[in-house]
Amino acid sequence: MKVDKKTLMAVKQFLELQEGWDLDEVISEMVDDTKLLKHKEMGEHTLATDECGIEWGGDIICTLDDFVREYTEIFIGNMCNILDSFVDEDLSYGDFD
Repeated sequence: MKVDKKTLMAVKQFLELQEGWDLDEVISEMVDDTKLLKHKEMGEHTLATDECGIEWGGDIICTLDDFVREYTEIFIGNMCNILDSFVDEDLSYGDFD
């Protein structure tokens, strides 16, 4: 089975242009889903990523928000590169029906 280039490029464009979805909302939901930015004294509230810092040796490197956003942009770019590599690939080894 050959991978349909048109479909892959549509998915790639959807990710790159970020139209039809809100990256900030996706990140916020994913952070909340981890349940890692909560403390028992906060109840159900979650720390915002811009309220958390990444430190090394007492120096602030960046906020968690800055890191997550930069990481996400790089991740999306890498996923788009992977989609490019699938164009015209023969996927007959998988059971995708």
